[in-house]
Amino acid sequence: MHLLSVNNLLVRFRTHDESVFAVNGVSLDLDEGETLGLVGESGCGKSVTNLAVMQLLPKPAGKIEGGEVVFQGRDLLSLDESEMRELRGKEIAMIFQDPMTSLNPVLTIEEQMVETIRAHRRVSKPEARARTLELLHTVGIPQPEARLRNFPHQFSGGMRQRVMIAMALALEPKLLIADEPTTALDVTIQAQVLDLLQRLTTERGTAVILITHDLGVVAGMTKRVNVMYAGFVVEAASTADLFARPRHPYTVGLLHSMPRLDAQPGEPLIPIEGVPPDLRRAPVGCPFAPRCAWRVEACWTAMPPLDPIEATQVIVTTGPNATHRIACWNPVTPEEAIAARPLRAGFEPAAPPTEAVS
Repeated sequence: MHLLSVNNLLVRFRTHDESVFAVNGVSLDLDEGETLGLVGESGCGKSVTNLAVMQLLPKPAGKIEGGEVVFQGRDLLSLDESEMRELRGKEIAMIFQDPMTSLNPVLTIEEQMVETIRAHRRVSKPEARARTLELLHTVGIPQPEARLRNFPHQFSGGMRQRVMIAMALALEPKLLIADEPTTALDVTIQAQVLDLLQRLTTERGTAVILITHDLGVVAGMTKRVNVMYAGFVVEAASTADLFARPRHPYTVGLLHSMPRLDAQPGEPLIPIEGVPPDLRRAPVGCPFAPRCAWRVEACWTAMPPLDPIEATQVIVTTGPNATHRIACWNPVTPEEAIAARPLRAGFEPAAPPTEAVS
């Protein structure tokens, strides 16, 4: 049994005027001690997927309209708010994207961390304070005794992020969700935070979902990667396999749009043309089709399933031997992935249905 299984998750944001199709059938599995990367451009559904797991979607607009989320054999979608509150922090913790808005600006660090610990454990205030000092020391806060009574605004961005990591690890959760943990940090502090996160989770055997759009972070931190686009998982593989043999056009586009150390002098970056789809429209066909150089007729009418590259493969969703799966009617060949363009003689991307009719 997996530690976490998300199956065909559907999330919508509904208002009086329209709906936003934020997550459209996402499935993923995670075992104890694994680190899974969720990557994709802003707005693709990475954070919303994990807010749904935590039952922290903004209400009343955000709503889970289908699927299941099973954690340690329990269906989280069947739990009420008090039961979820008991799980949050204790079993599943989350490092939010912006530590300045996640920490309460009118409470000291001591008050916030002691409250978190005592809400889930029957310990005295001095015991909770001692645990707080231990955690701040562990995450590298200098002179933790002197910083306990400081407010969040008295810490730098990197220090606030360390405090958030300390709070997330306070109760030694089995699953840690890190949502863009290095956002707005300079490169040096990013490296320190990532090293700290990797070391602490390795020592405790915690499973991690790392949400990011930074492929460099993914390469150094994760063992498996799910690539998301417009609320769908379009490619899933081990990290090594994904970087060595990307097969989905969107993944190829992501890799070629990032600077590389091995690039030749003057070699240009290849951007992904076009714009992301309007999520207020119900998805029809593959959402990447308007931007895809490999699109065929089927792409306009049906979303392909997330299937193994080789049809005969047995699907393994976790571990170092996870099956490489893609949701694509016309996968990129290894040679095309290197060139970042179709190389088949005579191939032309299929025109949209309206253009074909005219």
